Amino acid sequence: MVWVYVWLAITVCSAIIEFITNEMLSIWFAGGGLVAMILALCGLSWYIHLPAFIVVSIVLLLCFRKIVLKYFYKGESRTNADSAIGKEYELLTPISFGVNGSIRVNDVVWTAVGVEQNVEISAGKTVKVLDIKGNKYVVEEVKNG
Repeated sequence: MVWVYVWLAITVCSAIIEFITNEMLSIWFAGGGLVAMILALCGLSWYIHLPAFIVVSIVLLLCFRKIVLKYFYKGESRTNADSAIGKEYELLTPISFGVNGSIRVNDVVWTAVGVEQNVEISAGKTVKVLDIKGNKYVVEEVKNG
């Protein structure tokens, strides 16, 4: 009967740790603890429910963690600002060493930085948006010809 309480404690502690960390890692041990507790309630020996706990926990972890993470955590949320990547715009203010320029995207003026640290691009030049870093567009000058 002592093993029932051990498995109950492991199940409850695993669930509490999961609620605190929210990493979808310890919840699978709660499932293994539940199975082991049921086996202990049936009067089976510890050398049956201990391996059952280990096997069930590992199987649950390996089979379902990726699926649950994909379902609950969709990854980065994309914004309308991402639609500018790959497009070309006119540089409104120049980019020089240590000075950010600006571009107009959908009637909103954004800060633009060069793809290289020491790049200089004059105002009025056409630039292509390569990426977004924080609230700045990373751009490179479009070379004609």
